[in-house]
Amino acid sequence: MRNQDRRRGIMTSQIRRSPRWGRLSEFPDELLLKILSFLPSKDVVATSAISKRWKSLWKEVKKFRYDATPSYPQTFQMFALFIRSRSNVESLQLKLNPNNSRQDFKDLVNYAVARSLRELRIEMLYKSFEFPQSLYLYPQLETLILEKLSLVDIPSNVSLIGVKKLHLLSVRFSSDESVTKLLSRCPLLEDLVVRRSTYTNVMVFTIDVPTLKCLSIDNTSGKSRPEGVHGFVINAPSLRCFSIKDTFSNYVRFGEMPELVKASVNIVCDQPIPTERETVQSTSSKM
Repeated sequence: MRNQDRRRGIMTSQIRRSPRWGRLSEFPDELLLKILSFLPSKDVVATSAISKRWKSLWKEVKKFRYDATPSYPQTFQMFALFIRSRSNVESLQLKLNPNNSRQDFKDLVNYAVARSLRELRIEMLYKSFEFPQSLYLYPQLETLILEKLSLVDIPSNVSLIGVKKLHLLSVRFSSDESVTKLLSRCPLLEDLVVRRSTYTNVMVFTIDVPTLKCLSIDNTSGKSRPEGVHGFVINAPSLRCFSIKDTFSNYVRFGEMPELVKASVNIVCDQPIPTERETVQSTSSKM
């Protein structure tokens, strides 16, 4: 902790001596808050020592970031208490590791939900993740980004009723059906980003979302193709924007997309292509 305090002191003194400091101070509060939103929360708080203006400016920040690499349990607990002291938390971005307890994590999310959380990003470094109950039937959460984690199935009697934007970045599911279950629990979903990797265990990724308007797929990370049938089934009749980069699938099937206005299809395959795939490629070449 003393080393962290020393680094924060060095950072603020360096900013004061910087020839650009004067220019930065001339920026309006709105722009400064935008800049602060990209910093880890510990660095945001450290700016309070820069000058009288910054002493209270950081308190208006509503986007918070926490990186637990490396991590000390007491540091995470202190961050949770810090979030609890805020009056408004619009965005919470967490990079956690296996040392962070599930109960501490749930407490942190509960604090954020009670403070009007609208965006939640969680990177778990390949640890099992279960949605806190406070997220179920919570209408204000609009953006959910999950990265490098193993997702526990969502219960069948609950929903993520406010989520409009969902990112699944190198996420492991218990089965192919778990993907369909998760998407069906997001009745307002409009924007979906899927990035597969060698960690992703789903063979056929089914995207059956009638409300979906924008879909981006990246399946270019890996060293070798999985055995058997693997790829995507996409049924999104309201889709308007579609992008796919895929060098590993051997099966891709699209449903009708009458609302589509923009598409980028980049699929590479060195194996025999199923009939559905041929239909996909001939359709994409006309757009």
